[in-house]
Amino acid sequence: MHWRARIGTVDGVPRGAGVLVDGTRLITCAHVVEGLAEVGVTLPGVTDALPAKVAWSGEWRRLGDRGDIAVLELAHALRVAPCAFAPLDMLRPQPGRAAHELRALGFPFGHEQDGTHVTLTTSADRLLGQEWLEVDVGQAHLRRLDEGFSGAAVYDPESGKVVGMVTDAVLGGEQEGYIGRMLPIDTIRRHWEDLDDFLPLDWLPGDPRRELRALFEGARLDPDGLELLVRRAFPTFRRPLPAFRSIWHAIRYVGEELTGEERLLRLLRELGTRLPEVDVGAWLRRWMPEHHDDETHDGKAARRPAVSVGSVMFRAESMTRGAGLDLTVCTVIDGVPVGSSGPVRIRPRQLRTKVEAMLAEQIGRVHECDWMLEFVVPERLMSEPFEEWQIHEPGAARPRPMRTVPVVVRHMDRLKPLTVSRLTRRRWETVRARGETRPRRVACGLPYSYDEFHDWLDADDDVCALAYAATPMGDWLSAALDTGVPIMLWRRHECGEGGHAHCAPEKFLDRLTEAVAMLDPDRLPFEVMRLRKEARSPDKGDAEHCGHRLTLFWDDPERKPDPPLAMGTRGEQ
Repeated sequence: MHWRARIGTVDGVPRGAGVLVDGTRLITCAHVVEGLAEVGVTLPGVTDALPAKVAWSGEWRRLGDRGDIAVLELAHALRVAPCAFAPLDMLRPQPGRAAHELRALGFPFGHEQDGTHVTLTTSADRLLGQEWLEVDVGQAHLRRLDEGFSGAAVYDPESGKVVGMVTDAVLGGEQEGYIGRMLPIDTIRRHWEDLDDFLPLDWLPGDPRRELRALFEGARLDPDGLELLVRRAFPTFRRPLPAFRSIWHAIRYVGEELTGEERLLRLLRELGTRLPEVDVGAWLRRWMPEHHDDETHDGKAARRPAVSVGSVMFRAESMTRGAGLDLTVCTVIDGVPVGSSGPVRIRPRQLRTKVEAMLAEQIGRVHECDWMLEFVVPERLMSEPFEEWQIHEPGAARPRPMRTVPVVVRHMDRLKPLTVSRLTRRRWETVRARGETRPRRVACGLPYSYDEFHDWLDADDDVCALAYAATPMGDWLSAALDTGVPIMLWRRHECGEGGHAHCAPEKFLDRLTEAVAMLDPDRLPFEVMRLRKEARSPDKGDAEHCGHRLTLFWDDPERKPDPPLAMGTRGEQ
């Protein structure tokens, strides 16, 4: 066990202990080397006071901080075997063994030259703050924890394998020296990922694992982007994911927490498309040649679009009793759910306030996407002016209106396994196959009842889109919903009881149908967004512009908030 080290200043003042992890590097506590750029490293009985630089230090700044870890680097490699690390589950309680008896070699006052041992007990269930394990010293032991043990390796005396590192202890009162804390291996590697190069991990052998970690060491993706990649690689994995701190963290998580022989390959394929500058193909050719595909990994195949497509979908479902609503939100990127919230129970008058608040919590996930808002609501809420509500983005100087992104309305009942869902799917297939929206005009003065409107639509399966001159009458809207019409547009305008001479329906319908008739139905949300913006422009808009108060009902049956929705064809903004 020549890997146990004493750490001191360059002029020989002892500061604590350390652990040799390879020929040139040691780990110790950040507080042991606080304020020092260089230290002296002694391996008792092997070598004295070798100069080493402090190569890296964790987040620790003061007593109690997390990340109390530092890495020291020697100028020349030692011909001394480094420590061996124990498996990550070494300290789990076992039948008949609730706690593990461990050792540590420290250098307290009076034992600075060769050090002295302390016997500790702990187990994995004694976790503190998701960072430390609590350790204790039996009262029968003569040696207690004291200054000089910080940075000491905690190891299993039977195998000699290291399970962690002492950081601090109670140094006053009745418990002085009997209670302390250590950083287990799993915590140390969370702060210093290089440690994974030395651990006995069974999901990938040591040499390819070290090369893979080095391959991604300089690459960066934000946590939301990493979560999306993992969700995209494993769309059926429904458990919450951690906040990934690095690409290696995501790779390691997949290797250790997911199952399947090709789990690592699936993630690497996603990373290769997202980070073309990282030569994933070279690593695969070397270590997984039987799975390597030259077209996929050498850039010959088409890569994913640089910009992903996202949707923030609100679902407001009427409660069985009363007028309340159950509100949920689901955020999906490229068909992969990346965030959700709710349900929360609200009154209808609270809908706008709550939607804006819940959107503020989700919007960070779609910053880098072409994204849209979908409101899945009961029929009575379809004419809410959703696009006039606001997006409150955290950190932004002021809110912006929702009309700055595509906003569509959908019908809650379409999510239920009813006949109308099949009818909607059939009409949607028709309109998508012909590639043009071609809305049928509905003037506000028509004398149709529910039955007449229903019979008209029921007799013509080619009617896949309707353009109303004004807010549709309740009977008309119900009939269109009941016959599965997937696309409807209308101007939120009440005709009143004075006839329809002042409505100017023909002019409105002419402009609206001209704008959308030849449009692919998958492009419709983006075109309506453009019309809404244009209507407000002092340069392009006017009082009669068809984008004013324009509602778009756009109900692609493949897009579902739960289970995860499948994204349709991407449209450009």
